[in-house]
Amino acid sequence: MEKKRKITQQEYENIKENIRQAQKTLKHCINQTELTRKNIKKRLAKLEANPDQKKEFKLKVALEQLKITEKSTINKLVEKIVEYEQELIIAENYLNIKNPIAVLKPNYKSKKEKIPFSLKKYFQVTNWKNYGYIFLAALIATIAFDYFFSPSRILPPGIGALGRIFAQFIFPPLSIDNINNSNLLYYIFFIVLNIPLIIFSWKVLGVSFTLKSLMYMIGQILFHIIINGIGSYHGIPYLNSNDFYFLQNLNTIKDQTILDLWIFFFGLIGAILTGIAYGMLYKVGSCPGGTDFINNYIARKKEKPIGNISILVNSIILLGSWAISYGIKSNTPNPSFGLYYFSAPLFASFMVIFITGLVANKIFPRYRNTTLFIISEKPILVSDRLKTKGIHNQCAWKVDWTFDDNIRDDSILIMITIPLVFFREIKETVLLADPGAIIRSQSAYKIGEMPRDKK
Repeated sequence: MEKKRKITQQEYENIKENIRQAQKTLKHCINQTELTRKNIKKRLAKLEANPDQKKEFKLKVALEQLKITEKSTINKLVEKIVEYEQELIIAENYLNIKNPIAVLKPNYKSKKEKIPFSLKKYFQVTNWKNYGYIFLAALIATIAFDYFFSPSRILPPGIGALGRIFAQFIFPPLSIDNINNSNLLYYIFFIVLNIPLIIFSWKVLGVSFTLKSLMYMIGQILFHIIINGIGSYHGIPYLNSNDFYFLQNLNTIKDQTILDLWIFFFGLIGAILTGIAYGMLYKVGSCPGGTDFINNYIARKKEKPIGNISILVNSIILLGSWAISYGIKSNTPNPSFGLYYFSAPLFASFMVIFITGLVANKIFPRYRNTTLFIISEKPILVSDRLKTKGIHNQCAWKVDWTFDDNIRDDSILIMITIPLVFFREIKETVLLADPGAIIRSQSAYKIGEMPRDKK
């Protein structure tokens, strides 16, 4: 049976201080945002007398950006306050406080009901935005596959290459009907091959991660049906990848050299779109499925960029898929077998893997590190807050002298190195502890330590 962690009176007081600081920051944020909004509106009103289209456009853009930033900031602060209040309830129950000050009830069943109605919607912003990103990524990936990879016979990255091989083995891409059947069968094989990997992800990577990934895979199938099934049935050209061609109909090109160039160009566009889709998925805590379940697991364990792991694993799978496809002997005559499996499409497939990984890394720079220099007048509180986030490798120096008059001479400089993707979270943690803290960041390319003699 797991032992309950001991909670001291000092920790209880720290939690109350955390709540007060978060509420103070929230109030300050709302006031500052409202003041900025009023100033922008005043400037827009002045432009009515002397119209300036460029200035008016810039001010309206600034107003929209302010609205988005306000929603995001308030959402995070409210969630933080609720988190602290939950800790406060646990502490009050543990210490048997006679007159608890916690806003929420001890059973903590409905935390959102205790929040003002005007702020409830902010709890939904992040989740709905993430779901939107997942389905948008599914649409982008489907466009890349149906409009660029399929016409050029390029194998998709990861385990999809195996699904593609099996689908083309049953329906060799010798006609439009066969390509349609091959595309549909590909998604069926893709789901079947994913079943053991989905079970692995459920147990190792977590339920939320797996469900979001399943949502993406289902969305991709739905978009494929819409683009090909509904588009073909109703004769809608722009929703039918077989009748509508981006840039060029590859079936009409007779010159093999020109065809190879177009295949590489289609692969380049498809790779960029796929990289954007995958990067969006990684940012919301999801993946496109298949080998990416394993790629994410390796990236977390080794703390390496997910794009680099994907390039290595997907290249090995592509070589294996090509070897399997090259060894398959189909009863159906396929005179273009060499073209599909040992020519421009094969090498373009390797190009797709590399570009997809690089683009995904650019959008989702996980395990790319940054060093933060934090100047604070409350170093102990800041250090304690950072430790709660798992950051224990802190270095501190006393600030004896500075050019900046805003920094007191008795301030402390704290240096930490963190993954870049955690910058916003750490920045929020520091400012909640000390709203007057100053944070400077610098890129860190590699983290290491000098070898030490073992005693």
